[in-house]
Amino acid sequence: MNKIDFDSGIRLNNQHLKGQEVPTNQSLQPDLRKADFKGENLRGANLHKQNLAKANLSYAELIEADLREVNLSGANLNGACLNLANLTLANLQRADLSWANMVGTELTKADLRGANLKKANLIGLILDGANLSGANLSEADLSGIDLTDVCIQKAIYTANTKFSPGFNPKTAGAYLVGSHTVLSGVDLSEVALVGADLRFSELKGTNLRNSDLSGSNLDNANLTGANLIGADLSKTKLRGVTLQKAVYNHLTQFPEGFDPKSMGAYLITPKIQLMGVNLGNIDLSEADLSEVNLRGANLVGANLRNVDLSGADLRQIQLEGANLSGADLSHADLTRANLSGADLSGADLRHCDLTRSNLSNTDCQGADLRCADLTRACLSSARLDGADFRGGDLTKVDFRGSSLVGADLHSVNLKRANLVDVDLTGADLQNATLPTGSFWDEEMVFSSAQREKIMPSSS
Repeated sequence: MNKIDFDSGIRLNNQHLKGQEVPTNQSLQPDLRKADFKGENLRGANLHKQNLAKANLSYAELIEADLREVNLSGANLNGACLNLANLTLANLQRADLSWANMVGTELTKADLRGANLKKANLIGLILDGANLSGANLSEADLSGIDLTDVCIQKAIYTANTKFSPGFNPKTAGAYLVGSHTVLSGVDLSEVALVGADLRFSELKGTNLRNSDLSGSNLDNANLTGANLIGADLSKTKLRGVTLQKAVYNHLTQFPEGFDPKSMGAYLITPKIQLMGVNLGNIDLSEADLSEVNLRGANLVGANLRNVDLSGADLRQIQLEGANLSGADLSHADLTRANLSGADLSGADLRHCDLTRSNLSNTDCQGADLRCADLTRACLSSARLDGADFRGGDLTKVDFRGSSLVGADLHSVNLKRANLVDVDLTGADLQNATLPTGSFWDEEMVFSSAQREKIMPSSS
């Protein structure tokens, strides 16, 4: 058997090292990304701070190995022996640790988000301050392990998962999964659902964005309106599954030959034609919908947080109660759109056409509306504190009862705007166009300086 000299500093990323003897108690040189150590003996090896992202370490022997601060994100550690290994501060995001032996392994403050720990042997595991959010704990034995300081938000477990007496995983934010499970509307994004039994489960409107469902069983499950963007459903059983109004993109992986479009699912991608679709209450947070055509579509109550809708055709769209916080709507056409009660806080609405749109009761605090056309738009009872309207056209806008505290209205055109009961405390109205004929009354809240600018004294 040949012995590799790691002190030579050679790069080993993408290398296959099967059959090679790896020296122990030596410091390996980077870069070890995607290296193949399957079944190798790395007992006692010094891998401190090494980059082993997506490396194959399945069935490798890593007993007492120094893996502090190592990058093992996406690595395959299936069946590996990590007994007494030190993985303090290690990055194990989306790593496959299924069936791994981790007796007495040190994982203090390790990052195990989205990791697969299915059927792993975790006796004596030390998890102080570790992050297991979205991890797969199916059939894992966590009895005797102190999880007080461990984050297991969105982690999944099964009826066979063992926890310490008195520990309630549900109150800690974890989800019980199994056949006939009801998880409708739940956020399971980035969660490791590898091999999960979800037959006949209710997953209506569930956010499965970027989740790993490979090898799972979704036969007869209801995924109506589910978000499957970036999800891995390769080798997943989908017989009898309901996918009406579910959404996916080009990164979503389905079993070979499976056509989600024929099942009523929608492809979400820039410039796609989705005129008149009914996607009410859908979760499309962070999706790229730039230049998409959603004219006349129904997205009432949809979660569109941080979505990219720049340049989109949104004429006459229904967005009542939708969450558009942080969304990019720059250069979008929202003519006659209904956004009543929507959350647009922090949204980018620059150069947006909002002519005759309904923005009543919206939360537009901190929104960027520079150069937007709001001609004849309704913003009654809207929260517009800190919004930036510079360069915009606010001709005949209905601001009745709105709060514009600290808003930037410098040099804007408010010709014939309705400003009854508007709170303009701290707003910048310098050089704003407010000719005779603007609607106002004594209930308008101005500072004395603002009153002098808008309603000069006769003296």
